[in-house]
Amino acid sequence: MIQNDKENISLKQLLVDYIHQWKYFATAFGISILLAAAYLLLVPKTYEIAAKVELRPDQPLGGTNGGNLNGMSGILKSFGLGSSSSSLTIDDETAKFMSVSLLEKAVLQLGLQVNYAKPFAYKYNMYNVPLALSADSATNRNLWEAIDFNINILSESDIRVSVKSTKNEYEFSFTALPATIKIGEGIFMLSVKELQHYPYKVKATYQPARWVAEELSESLSIDEYSKSSNVLELGYRDYEKQRGIDLLNTLIVLYNQQEGENKKREGESSTRFLDERLNSVITDLNATELTLEAYKLEHQITDIEYDMQFYSAQMKELQMKIIDLEAQANVIELLDAYIKDPENRYNLVPSLLSTGQSSDKNSPILLYNDALLERESILLTSKADNPLLEKSERQIEQLRQSVFRSIENARQSLELTISDLKTKEKSILAKMGSIPSVEKGYMDIKRKQEIYQAVYLILLQKKEEIALNSGDWHQRARTIEAVYAKKRPVAPRKLYAAIGMLMFTIIVPVGCLFVKNHAKELLEAYKDSCKK
Repeated sequence: MIQNDKENISLKQLLVDYIHQWKYFATAFGISILLAAAYLLLVPKTYEIAAKVELRPDQPLGGTNGGNLNGMSGILKSFGLGSSSSSLTIDDETAKFMSVSLLEKAVLQLGLQVNYAKPFAYKYNMYNVPLALSADSATNRNLWEAIDFNINILSESDIRVSVKSTKNEYEFSFTALPATIKIGEGIFMLSVKELQHYPYKVKATYQPARWVAEELSESLSIDEYSKSSNVLELGYRDYEKQRGIDLLNTLIVLYNQQEGENKKREGESSTRFLDERLNSVITDLNATELTLEAYKLEHQITDIEYDMQFYSAQMKELQMKIIDLEAQANVIELLDAYIKDPENRYNLVPSLLSTGQSSDKNSPILLYNDALLERESILLTSKADNPLLEKSERQIEQLRQSVFRSIENARQSLELTISDLKTKEKSILAKMGSIPSVEKGYMDIKRKQEIYQAVYLILLQKKEEIALNSGDWHQRARTIEAVYAKKRPVAPRKLYAAIGMLMFTIIVPVGCLFVKNHAKELLEAYKDSCKK
């Protein structure tokens, strides 16, 4: 009990001593007010820019088919062949939105690679300025350092620019704008938008667009509205409202353009494939029809179908199945020839051979096409000796072998099925010994003709569906809530300033008084530690 009383007395004495030293707390409070005011004045008002978009899946280029073509779709799908773009994954689309390559296009389009410093402001980059500093495509592609431009426009006919890079410094003087600035790091263009007052002075820092895009990818937020919807919420914070609004609007437009170009390119590739195969099938079909005509003339056959009374319902069913399966096998052969052609090594494998049914996103052809698109993206944004390109080509070769195996599995399955059906057919024909050899020859030629006709109809229908779907393009990301800036700023926060003032007013004086009152003890302890 005595010990507790001593502790209470000691604590009260400590509080009384601190109260007697109120000047320390008053001074700390005054300094905290200045610091809080500096925080509220120097930190620009930052706003949350938001928008909502709905992702709509594209219709597959191959469309949807009915009838006997459904059987072919099932065979191809079971072996991982054919694909459909009728479904989308939110994570994949989010990755596209936040890809550095797409953000780099937005940066170049809006000129965000140039930071115009606001005078007498701490790290404040202006957006709407009366000047425009840009560079040609080669400079934007090859620039790997930040370059400072000090622009001083004394009058319409007196423009002075000093340029500083990591290794060099340059001085330029111009009598009119626009003007071209040629330095060792590249070629830049300086132009004027609306400059009404002279003199005008500003400092601009030109950065590689990819650097800015990488920073944006970290500050840009994209979230799902809900797990059961295809709606994305886009968010971005900026102290320049218009810059944030323009960025999100441009990002949505560029995303839609990119998806539209990908679909158009896939449609063109599929159309070229179809035109080549249609010409080949037409040639084979014409040759078969001439053979059939010559066979009829040689054996004086008119309408042999009416004389074949021995066909049973079972035989007709077998005929339909064999024709259907051989047509499928022929289509697979066409696909195999296309993929194995060295000229098509880095061309997209057409997804037109499916019937529009959703396929596994991990199918060999879909993964192969994704790898080709990734390689194309690397080629557009980097040099040929990029290690990522070599890694991508190794991955493409592995996936190419996987596609070969899938095609071979599909072919073997069809061959086994066709062989089994033909065995059954021979068994039925063996029981019908009255079939003349002429009719057998006619049936073989007729079957071959029907196979080519089936292949021709399949390819022609696919070509029509691709033409319809390519022309009926719609925006992948439909804006359902236009880009806007929220009312209340997210920074600077007055609550943070108040908390900082409170902590500074209490902690700093207490720390100073503690050091002052125990200076001797601390000094002796320090000396003892040094002796040891």
